[in-house]
Amino acid sequence: MKIASAIVLLLSGAFLCSAKDKTCTSPEPVKDPKFHPGQVWIYKSRAGEEKSFLTILRIESLPKVGTIIHIRVDKIRLRNCTGSPEPDNFQHMPFTRDAIERSVTKLQKESSDVPDYQAGYDEWRGACGGVYTITVAERCCR
Repeated sequence: MKIASAIVLLLSGAFLCSAKDKTCTSPEPVKDPKFHPGQVWIYKSRAGEEKSFLTILRIESLPKVGTIIHIRVDKIRLRNCTGSPEPDNFQHMPFTRDAIERSVTKLQKESSDVPDYQAGYDEWRGACGGVYTITVAERCCR
C-alpha cells in the first residue's frame, strides 16, 4: 500500500524534486486566510460517505506549486482487495489549495487537536512526493 500511495503521489501532478539530482525543494510554512491546522471540514464526499470529514494538518508553500494543504480524511469506506481489515482513514494527503477549496462545503469545527501525521509527511518528503490537484472525493475513489 505504501508503494502504491507513493506512485499515485508521484503521478498526480506537481513534483517537489529535480529528476536529475533527486534533491527535494523544502516547502515553507505559510498562513492562509481561510484554512489553518486543526480545522475540521465537511467536504463533497462520495455517495454513502456523508459522515466522512477532513482535518487540516499543515499548510506550506512551494514556488512552483503554491499553497499545499496537508489533510487527514476520516470515516471513509475504502475497498480492500487483499481481505485484510479496511482502513477508515487517510492519515496524510497533500493537496493544492485550489483542490481543497473545490472540495470543502462547511467548516464543522474551527479548532481541534491535530492528529499525528509525521510518519506520512516524512514518507512524502522522503519520496519527493507530489501534490494532488483533484478534489478529495476524486482521490478517495482511487
